[in-house]
Amino acid sequence: MVRIITCVLFLLAATPIFAQEPLKEELAPCGTLGVSDWLREYRFRPPVSDRSEDTLWVALQPHLLAKDNGTGRLAAEIFLNSFCQLNEDFAATNIQFYIKNDWNLLNETDWHTHGNIPQGIDMMLTNNVPDALNSYFVGDPAGNCGYNLPYAGVAIAHGCSGDGDHTWSHEVGHALSLPHPFIGWEGKTYNFNVPTPTLLTYDYTYFHDTLEIQVPAPLDTALVELVDGSNCAEAADLLCDTKPDYLSYRWDCDAQSMSIKKQKDPNGLEFYSDGTLFMSYATDNCQNRFSPEEIAVMRATLLTEKANWLTPVRLEQAIDAQAVAFEPVQDEIVPVEGAFFSWHPVPNATHYLVQASRFTGFGFKQLDIVTTDTFLTAGLLSPNIKYYWRIRPFNNWDACAPFSELFTFKTGPLSAASEPDADGWRCYPSLLSDGTPLTLEIPDAWRGEDAECRVFDAAGRLVWQSNISLDATRIKLDLPSAQWPKGVYRFVVVSEKGKKWCSLVRG
Repeated sequence: MVRIITCVLFLLAATPIFAQEPLKEELAPCGTLGVSDWLREYRFRPPVSDRSEDTLWVALQPHLLAKDNGTGRLAAEIFLNSFCQLNEDFAATNIQFYIKNDWNLLNETDWHTHGNIPQGIDMMLTNNVPDALNSYFVGDPAGNCGYNLPYAGVAIAHGCSGDGDHTWSHEVGHALSLPHPFIGWEGKTYNFNVPTPTLLTYDYTYFHDTLEIQVPAPLDTALVELVDGSNCAEAADLLCDTKPDYLSYRWDCDAQSMSIKKQKDPNGLEFYSDGTLFMSYATDNCQNRFSPEEIAVMRATLLTEKANWLTPVRLEQAIDAQAVAFEPVQDEIVPVEGAFFSWHPVPNATHYLVQASRFTGFGFKQLDIVTTDTFLTAGLLSPNIKYYWRIRPFNNWDACAPFSELFTFKTGPLSAASEPDADGWRCYPSLLSDGTPLTLEIPDAWRGEDAECRVFDAAGRLVWQSNISLDATRIKLDLPSAQWPKGVYRFVVVSEKGKKWCSLVRG
């Protein structure tokens, strides 16, 4: 299992991440079906002792899928926005989520874009982390925006993720025992001109409380909920404060967040569906809440069936400050390879997302890195370009801190990559090869100084250091570069005169 316990998570390519993935409009809203046995028995059980004003802290384990070659993973910024949106959607429930073991990165094309639920079952049962709600972000989860497997986890499509999208909240609602308010209508089209049935049947093959696939597929039945509420505790989602809804497709709402489409119940009473509910199929702009009974069900589920997901106290606090850049200073000229970035630590932050782009809108990013340090060394940038860069702090409990203000720097010409100064300092060759020493050319002003030499990798980790005397115009250093992985490195010389550095590449 690969997790973000090292400094750098991933560097995105310039190719748009959703180029080969379906758009939200092309996906079914949700693949989840059924009412859990636990919910069927819920109203007959003694009430769960619950101080509703207490926050329930729930462990999440995110899994970010990519193709076999590592491409197509959900952008870090979109994931952070999704996590922030999830906690905002659940704020009124006093249920909040934290990330248990950082982000699990998986490269598997057959899981990244899976065409059927059994492939998703395999993905989850192979990679699940115990005692957490496992959430898988994939390119295409079997043609749906998302689905929940009660015994395994939830899957979310990349195209149904991000700020303002409530798909993750919807699927987490399923994981906490909530059905759709229109249960039984999935896969069916409501027709106002046809008498509304009193009973519906539906296939819930893959959505039992446990992994129990039967052939032929088992069918369940659902009573159609009546407008007068007389059967609300036995019909549809079994909850009485989620009113009748027969719309099992993505639908828009009016100014009062009610459906445009009129419906009528089996008794002929007309009504409109409530689009404010996260568990409906209303568009995201309509949704804004869980009902009080839905909240009670979710909290009771956590305190009984899913108590192993809970932790008693919050371990990391909210982030209330923005990051401030330290280096490069505003409009500083930096080398094309190995530019060094640093910033002041932000209280409570454990991770930072650092982005650089030629454009203020950051639609195209040449640097998109997550690090646990307050510094990093970039790879190859374009020469002679003004760049904008920004920093977003976060931790495993709070992803809602904004980006910093925009900072700027400029890259020098390509030839300047191995010539950081014009005062006589030079190091070469910039391309490291085994057995070839690094040569330093020293200006006279630095002769006779004692100095410390250090080499940092692209994540800012120290990989080598040595004390030397600058006693000659030209000094050769034998670096243990054969032991280093391929990549960009930063060679630094520090003495009482100051600091000099150059970029090195091990190919």
